[in-house]
Amino acid sequence: MSAITFQPAVNESDIGLIADLAREIWYEYYVQLIGRAQVDYMVSKFQTVPAMLAQLRSGYEYFLVQQQGQSIGYTSIQAQSDNSLFISKLYLLRSCRGSGTGRVVMTFIEDVALKRGIDRLWLTVNKGNPAVKMYERLGFQIAAAIVLDIGNGFVMDDFRMEKSLQA
Repeated sequence: MSAITFQPAVNESDIGLIADLAREIWYEYYVQLIGRAQVDYMVSKFQTVPAMLAQLRSGYEYFLVQQQGQSIGYTSIQAQSDNSLFISKLYLLRSCRGSGTGRVVMTFIEDVALKRGIDRLWLTVNKGNPAVKMYERLGFQIAAAIVLDIGNGFVMDDFRMEKSLQA
């Protein structure tokens, strides 16, 4: 695998690239998991340029995941007041899944957290998502089951998964 790099997304142009990736990844991966109507709703509510720019202004950090100069995915994190780091998003193109790229992204996130003195990572993931097993292999544990009403008659039926970074 050639080197994976992480470019901070700090302006509308960067976020536009991420929004394009989001559409491609979400429609390829999530329609079979949660259905087209919910994907349409979630992409329009959370994965558009205006939505992501608002998230940047509220403290989220976005990073383009790149390999050989090509954007292959993205991740977003947000530091929390309880000294944890919320992994809001970690999405990769189909061609990059199962190749160890997710592990590289998670190592990058852990390094960011450790440099900031953060002692715990957490994320939410759909209960039926095969990624649950990947997160478990990376040291995350299921901390809670969450059903969250996100509007328009849709819910996110997720696990909250956590990983301690303390020795």
